Amino acid sequence: MASVWKRSNSKYLTACFRDETGRQRRITTKETNRKRAQRLAEEYEKASRKKRTLKQAQAVLDRLHEEFSGERVVRTSLRKYLADWLNGKEAETAESTMKFYRGSLAKFLQFLGDHSGNPIAEITKQDVVAFRKSLITQVSAKTANHDLKALKMLFKSARRDGVVTDDPTEFVEPVRSERAPKMKRPFTLPELRTVLHLASDEWRSMVLFGLYSGQRLGDIATLKWNNIDLVHRELRLSTRKTG
Repeated sequence: MASVWKRSNSKYLTACFRDETGRQRRITTKETNRKRAQRLAEEYEKASRKKRTLKQAQAVLDRLHEEFSGERVVRTSLRKYLADWLNGKEAETAESTMKFYRGSLAKFLQFLGDHSGNPIAEITKQDVVAFRKSLITQVSAKTANHDLKALKMLFKSARRDGVVTDDPTEFVEPVRSERAPKMKRPFTLPELRTVLHLASDEWRSMVLFGLYSGQRLGDIATLKWNNIDLVHRELRLSTRKTG
């Protein structure tokens, strides 16, 4: 029969019970109230002997929590928390970064399929590792690590918000790149002449802007006439990435 006892070095009571094999188990109840701790110990024993699924065991714990505290446990789905997280980020994050977050996290939702509607607390490390493995077969190591970084940010926030108690991404290592990075080199003059010859008028102007200003393509594409001072022959702009 399940029982509880208190370690000398802990303020919490420990549940003692035997599982289906007769092996004795001890699990902290995180409770100081003996009556509540005893109830938990009995439920732990029932769960271990009946081989309850994760959902069944979670339902029991939710019921006990509601009984003890009077507060109903609300389980937020991964899809719902992700949408709320993105909405909260929108006001403080550049659009280009938001695009990256949406794209990376959409991959995870697609990977999980119907399971993306499950409570976020049910996402496991195994799910994240399997996602990383699938990325390796589809994208470069650099892109895979960017996608993992976005996922880690999401779960770090979920843990901070108390939506999950354990972060399944915490100990998932990044993908190691097996190939040495390619060294970039500037275009040669013959290559530039070929590009300019084949480019349309709009692209030709953008290539020349990039050649003489050294600015990124995204910043050049969004230039307006008020960025250009023809009198002083100057180009004035705030870059999106570095400001």
